[in-house]
Amino acid sequence: MAGSSSGPGHGSLAVLGLGSNLPDRERWLDLGTSALLGPAVELVCATPRWNTVPRGAPPQPDYLNQLLLLRSELGGSEWLLRAEAAELLAGRRRGVAKGPRTLDVDVLLVEGERSATPRLTLPHPAILERPHLLAGAAAMVPSWRLPGYDMPISEIARMRLEGCWAGAVELRGGGGRREPE
Repeated sequence: MAGSSSGPGHGSLAVLGLGSNLPDRERWLDLGTSALLGPAVELVCATPRWNTVPRGAPPQPDYLNQLLLLRSELGGSEWLLRAEAAELLAGRRRGVAKGPRTLDVDVLLVEGERSATPRLTLPHPAILERPHLLAGAAAMVPSWRLPGYDMPISEIARMRLEGCWAGAVELRGGGGRREPE
């Protein structure tokens, strides 16, 4: 935010989601994380990586996902440009809607920001649609409030994960925890 000093411990927080479902998924997530970081961006924490089943998409491999909590002076639009640059660096080609990808980077939440433009919606609507995003965001920024909810995100996650999403996890062989995407 304007007026904040730069460096670790200053600036605002952002939650970004990374996913990959093409070969070398771990490498693509590592590359995406590295591309998002820089001298003015601090990695505060990261979720463990987990496998999710593609939803509403053509047949394709499962995703490997991770959320990052980052601190910087960047705003939502700047995070979007950085996310798109990371995807390009990973060779992402947009073609089939919801198709397989080397790297997908979503700007999920940016501290103190709301946006409803054709290019950027904050909070990202998928936060409330995908259990792994809601649970990860709630673990990282438990006291943040989403528009239209009179409770912290941690309480929304608790209610949703114990309620309508409870038992909705589809497990497959091959290891790794799997949740619907």
